[in-house]
Amino acid sequence: MEKSFREISYKLKKEDGKMCAGDIMRDKLKLSSREMTRCKLFDDGVMCDGKAVRLIDEIEPGKELFIRVYEDTDNTSEIVPGDDPVEIVYEDEDIIVVNKPGDMVVHPSYCHFTDSLSNALMGYYKRTGQNHVIRVIGRLDRETSGLVIFAKNRYSASLLSGQCRDLSRRKEYLALCTGVFEEQNGTIDEPIWENPREKMVREVRADGKRAVTHYSVEKQFKDFALVRLKLDTGRTHQIRVHMSYIGHPLLGDSLYGRKIENSHGMKRAALHACSLSFLQPVSEKSLFFSAKMPDDMKTVIENEE
Repeated sequence: MEKSFREISYKLKKEDGKMCAGDIMRDKLKLSSREMTRCKLFDDGVMCDGKAVRLIDEIEPGKELFIRVYEDTDNTSEIVPGDDPVEIVYEDEDIIVVNKPGDMVVHPSYCHFTDSLSNALMGYYKRTGQNHVIRVIGRLDRETSGLVIFAKNRYSASLLSGQCRDLSRRKEYLALCTGVFEEQNGTIDEPIWENPREKMVREVRADGKRAVTHYSVEKQFKDFALVRLKLDTGRTHQIRVHMSYIGHPLLGDSLYGRKIENSHGMKRAALHACSLSFLQPVSEKSLFFSAKMPDDMKTVIENEE
């Protein structure tokens, strides 16, 4: 199979003046030094007027520089294409946004070699004749349902990672949390520590890494509440750890809510990534997506209304 690539370009404006090809790639197209070096390895990696150019070559205003960012499919681990359906929320040539079911891992693992979300997405790519590496942006726990972004190429993956760092890519969650909330809104700013003896377990501890969670109660029921949450940081199990810390663990959370007397039938931690906003990495168009609440959480609410 031919190597796939993402072609990008920049046409110099009069006000840009003359610029070296390397400066255009770094300053205008936001390519990393590593990607710039890699582009030079291909005969058609850096082109202007149909000819290959060096990074030090000057480009005149009015000229357009074309860059091909080739995929490195030869050196990636093999992900077995799966048959599970994928709920696609949005797709273009750079990204795909999917709605992950609850209790499904994102990446293949020893116990989930063929039934992860990545397997299902690879199956979709194969069925639709697409040749992409699986590149997830951000992460969701196995138990958490909701929106996940995958980058289709190296270029979009790099740009989206930058958005993650400066918080221009934001996600909101809905959770079913135990108990009756005294405060309808709040912020939990407590460090989370990874226990080296129990890799899967996190806890609030002074020597942990800073973690910030904002919450607001959408609706209070008799012994649990529907809560909306936003994060300023992305620690593993952050919402589950923080809500347990303030005395409101998630329904169905067997790891951080072991003393919950009634989980109302939830078989997983009741957490759903319900909305997502970010910039399309190449066009920089603002995008917003939402995913309806899954049936298991919706049933719990309907039974109380």
